Amino acid sequence: MKHVYSIFKNLLAAFVLLIAFAANAQEFLTIDMGNIELLPEQDTQLIALYINGTDTSSEGIKWNTDPGYLGKVSDDGILTAGQPGTGLLIAKYKELRDTVDLLVIVEPKNDDNNMYDMYPKVKIVPASIKVEVGDSVELYAFYVDSFDVKTDTMPFLWSVDPIGLGEFTDPANSMFQAGDLPGKGIVIAQYNGLADTVKIEVYESKRTKEKKEKEEKQNNGNSGKQITIEPGDMAVYSGADPILYSATYKTNGNKHQNAEFLWSVSDTSIASIDTTGLLTLKGETGMTLVNVEYSNFGASVELLVVDSMIDMDVNTISIHRVLPNGKQLKAKTFKEGDSYKIGGLPYPLNLLNAGMIHFPFGCIDEDIEIFMFIPEKYAEMNDDSTEVDFSWDIVTGVEFSVKPAGSDTIVEPYWFNIPVELKLVYKRDLIDSLGIDPQDLNMFFADSTGFIELDGQIATVDTARNRIYASIAHFSTIVVKEKAATTSVKDLTPVVQDMLDIYPNPFSSSTTIQFTLTDRGNVNISVYNIFGQKVQGLAEGEFTEGMHKIIWQGKDMNGAPATSGIYFFRFIKDGEVSAVKRIILNR
Repeated sequence: MKHVYSIFKNLLAAFVLLIAFAANAQEFLTIDMGNIELLPEQDTQLIALYINGTDTSSEGIKWNTDPGYLGKVSDDGILTAGQPGTGLLIAKYKELRDTVDLLVIVEPKNDDNNMYDMYPKVKIVPASIKVEVGDSVELYAFYVDSFDVKTDTMPFLWSVDPIGLGEFTDPANSMFQAGDLPGKGIVIAQYNGLADTVKIEVYESKRTKEKKEKEEKQNNGNSGKQITIEPGDMAVYSGADPILYSATYKTNGNKHQNAEFLWSVSDTSIASIDTTGLLTLKGETGMTLVNVEYSNFGASVELLVVDSMIDMDVNTISIHRVLPNGKQLKAKTFKEGDSYKIGGLPYPLNLLNAGMIHFPFGCIDEDIEIFMFIPEKYAEMNDDSTEVDFSWDIVTGVEFSVKPAGSDTIVEPYWFNIPVELKLVYKRDLIDSLGIDPQDLNMFFADSTGFIELDGQIATVDTARNRIYASIAHFSTIVVKEKAATTSVKDLTPVVQDMLDIYPNPFSSSTTIQFTLTDRGNVNISVYNIFGQKVQGLAEGEFTEGMHKIIWQGKDMNGAPATSGIYFFRFIKDGEVSAVKRIILNR
């Protein structure tokens, strides 16, 4: 059998070489097999060839399935089918990519009365879940009926076993909150007597362990001591009555009755607080921290002061969280005057969890949709998107794209009538490794020319809870860096001299790329995914002066529909990158 396979492979390679020679020996990648249909757990040997002139090779080719639950590919190119479904098998080498359709079908049982008695059923994806201690993740389940039709709007009942791993604070909601101890177990989704289970691992990273050890060492063994403040984080109107804060100091669970606390606020223009903890508002709006200290210990809570007398026509905001693979989680919708707490983002986007955005009354004049993701320009991810490292000494960052309701166009930057309040969480061990003092952190707008301070303002840093706060005048790319790091970075997106526009954006079936040349030149326009892999070449050659239009129908180089997600158009004129534009494909 291996001998027959070797002969077949050599003949196919020779045939492909002839094609390559006839096509001026261009470099390309091809999967040497047709569409694949497998049963769950069934194996097959994958075959692909990289062709470069007269050279051919099958080494170094990487494989994956989309969606990932369809199967896994071993290092020696053997595909093992996973859960039933349809999707793509993808081969990648450098910037080259080829795909074939992949179908994993339900294995029929020897039962004349019910050949497909696995339907209907409940299914959770992915097949395994990994979440760090204390973190949260939003899970996904769907119901498959007898006709193989999938629906994800059913009221699933969620649970975890053992319960010590964490909890679903609302069993009818898919948000899982991990506990404080690592362990393994299963997550269960139930609907109408049907259920599915997947493995879950609650882990403690090396960094988290080292952080705990460092904190215990810094506390000289006093880790059992803590201060708490009541009330906790809250929002009030600017004309509200004074607020009486209280603090409790405990050692190993025992309360100290006569502790004398030192109170302060981070922004004295918003409020003042006396020695008894009585806080008085000054009529200004914004965010301030209420701080308390006792001995060498401290704590703080957030106080958000808002003005409800502005713009009584309350608008709606929808936030779409976009994963590194382009998949969008369910949108969260709320109103002006509300605060959006970032949570439920899976690893590695969980670095944004515990952040917060407050949209004060009057900040917008229209309903808007916001797409939130990690800024790819300043972040590097490994192949399976499980690790994120920021460049340019960035501690953390987030990118927001805003689309007004009823519009097909992303507005960037999107300016607010009244600044919104943004809170981001930073990793203390990361800034320690960079040699940065937390008090030297600040937020910046990041663009192609460098990092711009937020209207010259200095953000508020909460070193007790590793958070940083600032008022944001517009949404674009926002990063946390050292205050001194205001020098320009290299121009990642050169100034566009030849006008380039893309519409609609987002789109579902096709979009138009319109560009105007000030003089004749050689133009190359290509589409890339967020991992830098080329998806489709749209134009290559000499174009005359004037306006030109090109249509992308949302397909890859093989004519297959591209998956929903974020893509980039790279516009090259006369060998130099003139523009990089982001677009969102929603199918």
